[in-house]
Amino acid sequence: MSTTKKNATPKLFKPVFTALLSALIVLLTFTVGTLRVGPLVFTLNCLPVAVGAVFLGPLYGAILGLVFGLTSFFASYTSGSLTTVLVGINPFLTFVMCVVPRVICGWVPGLLYKVLPKGNEPKRLGSSALCCGLTAVLNTIGFLGLMWVFFKDAFVSNPDVIDKVGNKPTGNVFLFIFAIATINAVTEIIVNLVLGTGICRALFAVTKNRI
Repeated sequence: MSTTKKNATPKLFKPVFTALLSALIVLLTFTVGTLRVGPLVFTLNCLPVAVGAVFLGPLYGAILGLVFGLTSFFASYTSGSLTTVLVGINPFLTFVMCVVPRVICGWVPGLLYKVLPKGNEPKRLGSSALCCGLTAVLNTIGFLGLMWVFFKDAFVSNPDVIDKVGNKPTGNVFLFIFAIATINAVTEIIVNLVLGTGICRALFAVTKNRI
């Protein structure tokens, strides 16, 4: 009986911890997880996704990315952000823009962490840092890349979009979209690198890498 319970513990831990991280994503989305400065949006929601991808693996990282994407999409209806304007233009494309990159940013770092060296503490720390930072990079590139693909015309023709970003782009719309979010991207990468790596290190130490 005791052996059965011991074997069941790791199997139960990952779904339960995923549920806790999912609840944290929802809480951050609708409370203090997002800070808006003009058209820029600084979010902490990538942090639980990064931790899940590294600590729990690609499947649970993708699930957390899905939760992140769904909550950000539903929040766009009331947030008053640029995404709120875009969802009014095309809800389906906004849904794809919100969800698909977030699933990828939870799945790919989880896959990468599985193949990176983890033989000792420095290697494990370096691999965790790389994957946590990659989560934020993939989120930014995927989200803004799809924004450019789906809504580039709106940045030069839709008055509500122009009002949100502050002015109309005079050159390449792709470069303009990424330029207005540079600080956002750098901030998220730093947060994920520092906090995400620290949290993963603590989790691995507590569980002694048995999960």
